[in-house]
Amino acid sequence: MTTRTLGFADLFFYAVSMALATRWLSTAASAGPSSLWIWLLAVAVFSGPLIIATAELTTRFDGEGGVYDWTARTFGPFWGFVCGWIYWVCNLPFFAGQLVFTMNIAALALGSAGKPLFANPDAFMAATVALSLVIGWLHYIGLGAGKWLSNVGAIGGFALVGALILIGALVGLKHGPATDLVHASYAPPLNANGAILWATIVFGVGGTEALAFLRNDVRGGIKTILKVLGVVAVVQIIVAVGGTAAVLFIMSPEAATRLSGLPDALALGLNSLGAGGLAPIILAGAFLYFLGSYSAWFGVAARLPFAAGIDAYLPAAFGRRAPKSGAPVVSIATQTVITAAIIILSQAGESLKGAYDFLVAMSVLSYTLPFLFLFSVFLATQFKPGSEGGWRLPGGRRTGVAVGLVGLIATTIAVGCTLVPSPDAKDQLGEVLKLVFAAAVLILSGVFFYAVARWRQTVRSRAAS
Repeated sequence: MTTRTLGFADLFFYAVSMALATRWLSTAASAGPSSLWIWLLAVAVFSGPLIIATAELTTRFDGEGGVYDWTARTFGPFWGFVCGWIYWVCNLPFFAGQLVFTMNIAALALGSAGKPLFANPDAFMAATVALSLVIGWLHYIGLGAGKWLSNVGAIGGFALVGALILIGALVGLKHGPATDLVHASYAPPLNANGAILWATIVFGVGGTEALAFLRNDVRGGIKTILKVLGVVAVVQIIVAVGGTAAVLFIMSPEAATRLSGLPDALALGLNSLGAGGLAPIILAGAFLYFLGSYSAWFGVAARLPFAAGIDAYLPAAFGRRAPKSGAPVVSIATQTVITAAIIILSQAGESLKGAYDFLVAMSVLSYTLPFLFLFSVFLATQFKPGSEGGWRLPGGRRTGVAVGLVGLIATTIAVGCTLVPSPDAKDQLGEVLKLVFAAAVLILSGVFFYAVARWRQTVRSRAAS
């Protein structure tokens, strides 16, 4: 029997670690003030419907595996496995990218002591891989141990965003904002940069669906999950809009960069206020937050191969838990090894920035694809009776269909936007073809593993008869 190790605060901190867009604030700021209302639009048409769909589907289905289980029960095991496979595999380059980003902040927080990490790519890679092994070990011990890193990280995240907003406000009062928000254009950038921005922002406000993977580890069950989902929706808006505005107060859009824009904004703002000595402390808090975010995502993602192992679509070892901690040990070990391998491979012959861009590009497209399944499942269930005692969106079927369609359309547009190449790419057609090829390999690899599993099941059933 699974030990329910997560209370309301634990689950809330997990959600904060997974669903806040702090990592993408500088990416949004680089697009200028128009990103402020685009955050609001993304929450309204994607994150909001996602939270509603997650809340309803979590009460309808009682199995492990979240969107994997929902899709399998609604459209059949083949589509469920493909959806779950894409969702799990897309997390692996995301994990590697998150660790590279986190280690970058750690090196900046160390100041002169961290310079050797930037000067020596091999040292940076080794430190990042070591960090991945430590997190894997914590989750091997179990959620009871792994949750504390997410809890501390979430508290650090609130402190980070609070500090960023305060610094931005003080810089604006003392020197005036670096970006003229009054006379700036708020028109959406209808070009390649705008498409990339929309895909990234949708990517940034996702994550709440992952709470469903923890339903059997939560004290209070579904009621606790519903409360957390409601609170997170409000927090998302405050962090995304407030944090982006703060970055724009501190630096111009041209100065914001994807990899180091956030720590650069913090350091620049503190220096302009004569408080540069606080930068290492705040960056240390940022390091804890992003490490906690990684830990939270790592823990819930391990539930997917675990569920597939129980259903016999992956080797049975994936469906085993550690006797004492209840941790899905084989899933955790597999994720740890693959993440470390991706970190090593992504930096082979690449600069740090090039490796980071490569990992982000691998993640965004594959992450949005499972939401096509999720919203399709949500729409399909609107025409079926709900479970007794389950939660359903007020307004009945019409409201549910409207919400599901909005989420599905927003996701479809985001998927299309991920295929728009960067205007900086030398070979734009080549960039598109690489993304399409990567998506095809991802999907077909899932089809292959499913076919192998079905073949094994057929052989076993024939042998038994």
